[in-house]
Amino acid sequence: MKDECFLQPTGGHYTCIVDLLGRFGLIDEAMSFIDRMRADGLEVPVSVWGAILGACRVHRNVEVGAVAAENVLAIEPNRSGTYLILAELYASVERLNEAERVLTRMKNSGVKKQPGCSWIEMNNGGCAFLSGDKSHLEFDVEARVEIVQPCWHSG
Repeated sequence: MKDECFLQPTGGHYTCIVDLLGRFGLIDEAMSFIDRMRADGLEVPVSVWGAILGACRVHRNVEVGAVAAENVLAIEPNRSGTYLILAELYASVERLNEAERVLTRMKNSGVKKQPGCSWIEMNNGGCAFLSGDKSHLEFDVEARVEIVQPCWHSG
């Protein structure tokens, strides 16, 4: 890229290439690209490993997905999403023992899933809701949904 386009590639460029290869199911080609990066002495950013892990989840490539997840966790060991994606990947191919092993490892490492967050805006105000949080003053979500549901259909 540097010689042909006079551009010094960044981690974002490498991530984009791996992501595009992965989206087309070219997992082996994406891994070959990563191997060339390493052979050239480049440090593979966590975003590249995350891109190939995501592709492996979509295309159910457990072997490469496990390698990608281990590399993500070597860089960012507290990244709960990596554990969850890997467990989901194992479960999607009926390797439930491995899925359970990943979740146990996550628990034993003290890594906790970050709760999901949603929000709703009404009457010039907003309310945020965390997954599983029943203490919020505006907890009655069903009533709020009934209020805003007509708006969904009217565009």
